[in-house]
Amino acid sequence: MRILLHFALLLTVIAATGRAQSIPAVTSFPATDAPNSIIQGPGGNFYGTTTSGGVGICQNIAGPGGCGTVYEVTPEGALSTLYSFQPGPNATDSYPLPNSLIQGTDGNFYGATSQGGKAITGCIYGCGAIFKVTPGGSGTALYVFDQIHGSNPAGSLVEGTDGNFYGVTQSGGTGTSDCQGPYNNGCGTVFKITPQGSLTSLYSFDLTDGAAPIVLIQGTDGNFYGTTQSGGAGDYCPGDPTLSILNGCGTVFKITPAGAFTTIYTFQGASDGANPSALIQAADGNFYGTTSSVGNVSDGSIFELTPAGVLTTVVVFNGTNGANPNSLIQASDGNLYGTSAGEGGVLENGVPIRQAIGGTLFRLSPATGTLVTLYNFCDLGCTQPNYISAISVIQANDGNLYGITNGFDIGAVDETILFRYNLVSPTAPAISATSGVVNGASFQPGIAAGAWMTISGKNLSTQTETWANSITNGALPTTLDGASVMVGGQPAYIEYVSPTQINALAPNVPTGSVSVTVTNSNGTSQAAMAQVSAVSPAFFQWGTYAVATRQNFSLAVKNGTFAGTTTVPAAPGDVIILWGTGFGPTSPSAPAGEETPSTTTYNTATAVSVTVGGKPATVYGAALAPSYAGLYQIAIQIPALSNGDYPVVATINSAQSPSTTMITVQQ
Repeated sequence: MRILLHFALLLTVIAATGRAQSIPAVTSFPATDAPNSIIQGPGGNFYGTTTSGGVGICQNIAGPGGCGTVYEVTPEGALSTLYSFQPGPNATDSYPLPNSLIQGTDGNFYGATSQGGKAITGCIYGCGAIFKVTPGGSGTALYVFDQIHGSNPAGSLVEGTDGNFYGVTQSGGTGTSDCQGPYNNGCGTVFKITPQGSLTSLYSFDLTDGAAPIVLIQGTDGNFYGTTQSGGAGDYCPGDPTLSILNGCGTVFKITPAGAFTTIYTFQGASDGANPSALIQAADGNFYGTTSSVGNVSDGSIFELTPAGVLTTVVVFNGTNGANPNSLIQASDGNLYGTSAGEGGVLENGVPIRQAIGGTLFRLSPATGTLVTLYNFCDLGCTQPNYISAISVIQANDGNLYGITNGFDIGAVDETILFRYNLVSPTAPAISATSGVVNGASFQPGIAAGAWMTISGKNLSTQTETWANSITNGALPTTLDGASVMVGGQPAYIEYVSPTQINALAPNVPTGSVSVTVTNSNGTSQAAMAQVSAVSPAFFQWGTYAVATRQNFSLAVKNGTFAGTTTVPAAPGDVIILWGTGFGPTSPSAPAGEETPSTTTYNTATAVSVTVGGKPATVYGAALAPSYAGLYQIAIQIPALSNGDYPVVATINSAQSPSTTMITVQQ
């Protein structure tokens, strides 16, 4: 394939299961710590919260000394404290009890404490607070709850697509005072809070529509979905005294970002479960979640719920397959994985009828409903009535599962650990679980048929190579140095391979969610899911600047972009060519799997519009570049603008290219 100088520079920029398996401990936590959450940051380190430990001075309200921490663990297992919580103001013996942690798009960590803050009537240890912790370890209380706007926040915050954070409180609000929930009066709330700390109560529960909300997620439709542990119109539910004093067995609800509330499902207890907690939306669009009981004998369940409110109980736990499921994820292979907390044995009339049950790590196939126990943490050593509880699990960017446990009165055996469960062979190709398949120009999620895509991961290829010597009579290769890619069951056209990155042209696959796998001599990766759209427009970039040339192919870019090369930016009135991908079908249709023939002009089937700095630019043409593949030339005239850097945005079929792509205009 013939490559001009500027495009060669461009390509250079682009290129830069079984239970018998042991559970490696990545690190062990001190005996004073009680970890309760885990996430992975973009740099690969793990972060989470502990509900005790650290250097904060707290009374022993809920456990050993210390007010809790935000911890950091490297992939090699080096554990450090990023931040130690302190008692809240005016509550000198409060115990903050930090909940789960998230990392915002700004790089800071956000979360909530279920206690702490100002002590008031009904919140003797504080109503809880929203906090921010910087990557450098500086902590700030963004908001302290006052019971009217909610109290005792639970679960994890959610960063919405609008950039605000959303969450729930288990108590407080302006609903009925008949709720005597896990903490105090009020049935709980759903709230929104800006990154600057301005909080809005979106909804207050009123018992009949639920009470004590525990989890909130954002669905693919932009609305929020969650569960309440009790309340609703179901039967009275016996069991946990902190929950059973509330009528109702719990609900699943939907709430819009504006606060419009709908109850999707109300649990009845005996037949379908009670006290739901974990909730996720799977790739099939349905919701999956957990309950703590079904009837009076089971140890919880996993349910499937359609958006229309049709519930199916998929698995019932009975001790032999785990007890009290508490977390659930969908991994890149399409299966669901989760943890169960286990319990310290079951007594009947004071006599043990079942020995200690450890927490478990399990796998569930959504297609068949088959549950497999991957690991029982009592294999690490449980003795009646002591046990080891698994708390949370995630899939990391190496494709493997990581989670945390807590040991309960194990004695000298320290089993409070951050563990790893290998889903993939150490040498097999693995697509990154986070942003592993992206547009090859914008590096953002979403691909299109015939467009450039970039796959990141590890062990993707045993060597580094391009297709420069692998194109025969214009036909593009589907295998390069033994590496191949399947997208929706069809082979992609491979341009570049390395151990950590593959650049390829997507085949002609229909729109929707598709699986992507990489195969080489060491095996086939687990599937990663990618969303295929009809168009996914994006301009290639040098850094943050669009790849732009004049008609003579001289570079229209800020001088100094390339060391030792003098370049001249575009001026108002200049006609320049922008180079992109993902602009969709052409007229006539271009042949797939070939270099674009130079004998025909393949214009985009739909007109393209372009703005520079928000001003419309004249578009003279939008077509595939001859003798290349999947590469579009968009010829525009720079509008009248003063000197500066401006975003350049293309629109086709209502889809826009990223507004972060810049171009320099200089008269």
